Amino acid sequence: MNSLERLKRAQILLGQLKQRGIYFAPIRHHSPACSRALISLMDEVVPGAVLIEGPSEYNRLLPALTDARTRPPVAILSLREIQGNSCSSFFPFADFSPEWVALREAHKRGLALAFIDEPWVDKLKDQAVWELAGERYYASSQALMALAEDEHCRDHDELWEHLFELRSTDWATLFNEIFVWSALARLDYEPEVLLAEGSTPREAVMALHILDWRSKSEEPLLVITGAFHTLALVEALAHHLLEEEVPEATDLLQLMSDKSKKGSYRAPQDPEAPSQGSAAGSKINAWLIRYDLSRLDALTGYGAGVCSPGFYQRSWDAAKGIDVAGEILSEIASLANATHTSDQISTATLIEATLQAHRLAQLRNHTGVGRADLLDACLSCFAEGEMPPAIRDAIAEVFGGSTLGVLPEGTHAPPIVAEAFDRAKKLRLVVGDSQKHRVSLDVRRQASARARSRFFWMMAYVHSGFATRSAGPDYLAGRGLGRMREEWEYAWTPLVEARLIELTALGATLNEVALRLLRETQNELSTSNASGTVASIVAQATLIGLEDEVSRLLTELERMIEKDNNLDSVLGAVRQLRGLWRARDLLEFRAPERLLDLADKALPQLAYLFEQAAHADEEREPGVIAALITATEITRDSTQTDDSAATLITQVLQRLQKEDASLGIQGAALALGVASGNVPDKDLSTRVKAVFAQGADSTQALRFFRGVMQAAPDLFIHTPELFEAIETAVLELEPDIFLEQLPGLRQAFLHLRPLETAKVAEKIAAKAGVSAAMLTRSSPEVSARDLDLGVKLERKLLESLARDCLPIEVKA
Repeated sequence: MNSLERLKRAQILLGQLKQRGIYFAPIRHHSPACSRALISLMDEVVPGAVLIEGPSEYNRLLPALTDARTRPPVAILSLREIQGNSCSSFFPFADFSPEWVALREAHKRGLALAFIDEPWVDKLKDQAVWELAGERYYASSQALMALAEDEHCRDHDELWEHLFELRSTDWATLFNEIFVWSALARLDYEPEVLLAEGSTPREAVMALHILDWRSKSEEPLLVITGAFHTLALVEALAHHLLEEEVPEATDLLQLMSDKSKKGSYRAPQDPEAPSQGSAAGSKINAWLIRYDLSRLDALTGYGAGVCSPGFYQRSWDAAKGIDVAGEILSEIASLANATHTSDQISTATLIEATLQAHRLAQLRNHTGVGRADLLDACLSCFAEGEMPPAIRDAIAEVFGGSTLGVLPEGTHAPPIVAEAFDRAKKLRLVVGDSQKHRVSLDVRRQASARARSRFFWMMAYVHSGFATRSAGPDYLAGRGLGRMREEWEYAWTPLVEARLIELTALGATLNEVALRLLRETQNELSTSNASGTVASIVAQATLIGLEDEVSRLLTELERMIEKDNNLDSVLGAVRQLRGLWRARDLLEFRAPERLLDLADKALPQLAYLFEQAAHADEEREPGVIAALITATEITRDSTQTDDSAATLITQVLQRLQKEDASLGIQGAALALGVASGNVPDKDLSTRVKAVFAQGADSTQALRFFRGVMQAAPDLFIHTPELFEAIETAVLELEPDIFLEQLPGLRQAFLHLRPLETAKVAEKIAAKAGVSAAMLTRSSPEVSARDLDLGVKLERKLLESLARDCLPIEVKA
C-alpha cells in the first residue's frame, strides 16, 4: 500500500474510532489554534476522560497543575540519576499550550485526567535528554518542505502558521487537516528509524493506556497527543477495537503485546506505583516549577512547538478579533529607542510598519496579522539592509517574552529552592521575571550590601547560574581589595531552580550543599598537601559565610603549612591569609587575628624554602625571583608591632645576596634590598661592576642583571650609580660578545614599562649629545655608506636572534 492509500485509509479509521467514542486531538505543542479548537471540541463532545501525552509519573502532580493559583508559564522538571550520573528534562506549559488548556478545562468540567506516555526514565535509558521527535521530523520532512515551497513559506514554522494559526475553521476540520499534515511528515521516515529513536515504544505505551481506559468506561475519550503520533495510534487501536488488519503497524503491535505481557507500563489508575520498566539503578523525581516564557523557544530536553512564544502569549491574551500588531510594534520601537543609539524608530516609521503588517496579512489571506507578517514588516521598515542590533534585540525580547509563572504557596518543592527564593526576596532582589538585572554593592559602608554579596557568592559557588560578578574586589585571587564596590549581574530563571533541585542530592540547604562541595574539593587535594589550595578554600568558605568550616580549615591549614615543601604553595597561603586580613571588615570575619597569626607562623617555612631554592637553575630562576618579589610585597605593609614578618624576609634577602646563591637570585635580592632601603645604592653598583668586570663570564653577568631588572626595574632609571655601571659594562663588551648577549639584554629591559623605556632612551641620547626629538626624526644627511653599514649591522643582529631560536626571518 502506498503512502497516499495508507493516509486515506487512516482517515477512514479515524472516523470509525470517533464513532466508537475515541476522539483524537492531534496537536502541535504550544499552538494557540489547537488550544482554541480543544475548547470547542470539549464543549461539543463532553468526554468522560481526557488523556494527555506526557510521562505517566506526572499524574501525581495533577493537583498542583489544576490549582487555580498556578499560572503559566510553568514546567514539570524531571531529574533522573542512573549509576551516579544525573540528567534533566522540562515539560513546559504556557497559557496557550493545548495540554494546559486541556488540564484546566477538564478540571473545570469535573472530567477524569491522566498522562499516558511512557515513564520518563524509560525514554532515557541511554540518553541524557529527550527531544520531542515530531518537531525534529517536521523540520526535515521532504513533503512539508515541498508544501512550504508551494505556499511560498520559508520553513515549516511559517507553513504551520499560514495553514492553521491564521485560519478560521471548526475544530473537526482543523484537527483533520493537522492529522494529514503530520502524517505527511511521518510517512517520510522508515519504521526502523522511528523504532530506533524511541517514537514507536512510546506509542505502544500510549496505545495500551487508551485501551485500558476504553475497557473501563464507555464514555467518550479525548486523546491529546502530538500530531506526529496520531497515525500510529489510530492504526494500533483500529487493530484492537475495529479488528482491522494493519500490516504497517506490525512493530508497534508487537511492542504492545510485549509490554502488556510484562506489565512494563504504568497503569493510569495507579499513578503512584513505581514503573516496573524503569532502568536498573535509576532514581527519578518530578517537580512543578516556575518557567520562563522565552525558554519555550529553546528548551533543554524538550522540543518547542511554536516559535516566538511572547507573540503568541499576546495574541492569546487579546480578546477575539482584537489586533495586537500595533501594540507589539510600538513596544519594539520603545525598547529600541531606549538604547539611545542612532537607530531610532520614528512615529512615521512605526505607522508605516503597522500598515505594512496589515497589508502583508491581507495579501496572504490571513484572518489576522501573524508572526511572519510582523517580522517581515519590521525587516522592511525598521532596517535598511542588515537589522541594527538595538532593533534586533528589541524584537527578540518582545517576541520571546520574559514572564515567569506563579506557583501556589506550599507547592511541593525541595527546601533548597524555597530557601534561595526567600533569601533573594528578603534581600530585595528582583525574582519576578527572568531578565538580567545589574546591581552595584557598596560593601564597605552598607551591611545590606555585604549580605547581598554573600548570597551572590554562595549562589555562584554552587553553580546555580543565578549571579555573575562583573567587577569589584577579587577576594579569592587577592586582587583589587581596595575597591569600594562589587558589580553583579543576576537573573532568576527556571534553570536556576532546576540546578538547585539537582543539588538536593548533596544537601537540603545551601549551606549543606556548599559544605559538601568544599569538603569534596579538599578531599580531592588531600594527597597533594598543598597549603595554598587549602587557603583558597578558606577564602571561599569565608565568602559564602561558612564560619564554622573556616575555623576547622584554619586549624587544618596550620598543620599543612609545616609539611608543605612547595614554595609557590606556601607563598600562596600567606598571600591568601593576608588578603583576607585586609578584607576582614568587608567579609565580617570572625576572629581575624587568627589570619595574621597563621600567616606569621608560615614565614619560617617560607624562609627555609627560599634558601632551598637559592641555587635554582636558569630556567627556574624567574619563578623563584617572582616569589621573592611577592614575599617582599606581602610583608612591606606588615601590621605586626614587632614587624616580625618584614624582619624575617629581610634576613632571607640578606642571605640570598651572598655568593652562595645563583647570580640571578643574588641580583634580585640586592635590588629588593635597595628598593626597601636596607641596602645602599653603591653596594648594588659595586656588584654590577664586579660581575661585568674584564674577563668575567658575560652570560652570568647578564643573568645577574636580569635578576635586578625583574625585581626592581625602576632602580635602573632612578639610581645613577647603577645606570652608569651598566652603561660602562655594556660599552666595554667586545662587539662579538655584545651581539651575542644582545637578546639577553633586550629580555632584561622588557621589565621596563613603555614610559620608563622612553626615559632610558632620553638619558642615553643625552649622554651622546643627541636630543630626543632628533631620535624620532630621520636625518637627510645619511650617506649611502651609512646605510650600507646599517644594513650589515641589522643582518648580524637578525642572524644572532636566529641563532638564539627567536622566530625572526632573515631576508636578503
